[in-house]
Amino acid sequence: MGQADLVGLLKGEVALFKDFSADRLRELVEGSEVATFEGNEAVIEFGEEGRFMGVLLEGKAEVVVTDNRGQRHRLALLNPGDIFGEMSLMTGDRTVADIIGITRCKALLIPQQLFSAILITHLPAIKQLSRTIRERSRKLPLDLDLKAAAAQKSDDPYGFKLKTEEPEKILIINCGSSSLKYVLFDTCDESKDVRGAIEGIGNKAPYHWCRTARGEVKHKLPLGDHQAAFGAMIEALRGGEIAAITSPDEVSAVGHRVVHGGDRFSSSVLITPETIKVIEEVAGLAPLHNPVNVLGINEARRLFPGVPHVAVFDTAFHHTLPPYAYMYGLPYEYYKQKKIRRYGFHGMSHFYVSLKAAQFLRRPFNELEIISCHLGNGASMCAVDHGRSVDTTMGFTPTPGLIMGTRCGDLDPAVL
Repeated sequence: MGQADLVGLLKGEVALFKDFSADRLRELVEGSEVATFEGNEAVIEFGEEGRFMGVLLEGKAEVVVTDNRGQRHRLALLNPGDIFGEMSLMTGDRTVADIIGITRCKALLIPQQLFSAILITHLPAIKQLSRTIRERSRKLPLDLDLKAAAAQKSDDPYGFKLKTEEPEKILIINCGSSSLKYVLFDTCDESKDVRGAIEGIGNKAPYHWCRTARGEVKHKLPLGDHQAAFGAMIEALRGGEIAAITSPDEVSAVGHRVVHGGDRFSSSVLITPETIKVIEEVAGLAPLHNPVNVLGINEARRLFPGVPHVAVFDTAFHHTLPPYAYMYGLPYEYYKQKKIRRYGFHGMSHFYVSLKAAQFLRRPFNELEIISCHLGNGASMCAVDHGRSVDTTMGFTPTPGLIMGTRCGDLDPAVL
């Protein structure tokens, strides 16, 4: 887009500039920069000092804020002709939201000195900017100004303690190919929480262990499948040694860890028949995990009918990866036809660890730049930029990246 095209676009399609002369707009364009941003790339980040005002020329972007629980909320959708970054320049305050590209975007970035010299000296522009700021301020969450104070003063700003006004018992399930791990949370008394696992499902010597504030119990089980494992879990939770529930009806919600959500799920979702269908459709990306995750979901829905079941995806946190981080150096049709890309895993862990770091530092989660390390038999690292995963060591599968217990990590293909 040439200089004359930019001047014409600003004059004809951006309300802020309709009263400016062509010469003044030409001066503005000459001193500004046209920049390109990829999808999921941050154009402006929370906490930045105002350096420029932007005019979106191509693509779509969103204005996003992060609440005290680390959850992200879209305030506005930006289309070509929309402006952004004006509030920080006008008020002198740091930016209170992220501007994130939804698609590949092109924007005109007007530097602060030209903003002050040309826009702020033009009365119609000041009126238009004031209206825009007033309208956008109304959409800000009521607790936004309290975020920093909450992170500094609260001992639980991100809700890790699972406290509720009414008594709740929440069951969390991680159903694997040969194990069933679970936690029962009591939201009124965490000393009544129960953690357990049934290991060796389908093997000759399966066993069950569970741990409470009173100690740990471990015993052998007869040979059985996943259905038998679920039965053993409920029997233990109702049994005399633990007695966490008297009936499955006491469980008010069930959460399920699902390894792969493909490119369909960017957050936790309520489980419906359609949800299960999609998890099955992307099972080819995690053939050892997703089918057994679905098995666990179906069995849990049979045992705990009438309560909400929620799927939490290992891949969801990494949906903010920009294309330059998730695309491989392969023909583009491999991505379009076969969905070959970097997905990233351990997302629940990286999100949790990053929130815990923010809590420990007593700083808002979305103003930090964090390197998160998930180290165990499986291992990965993640770059978390202002609350967003922007790069991670795992890829199309959980195999690449760091050396792990049973995975070699990155390996030159010539070695094979």
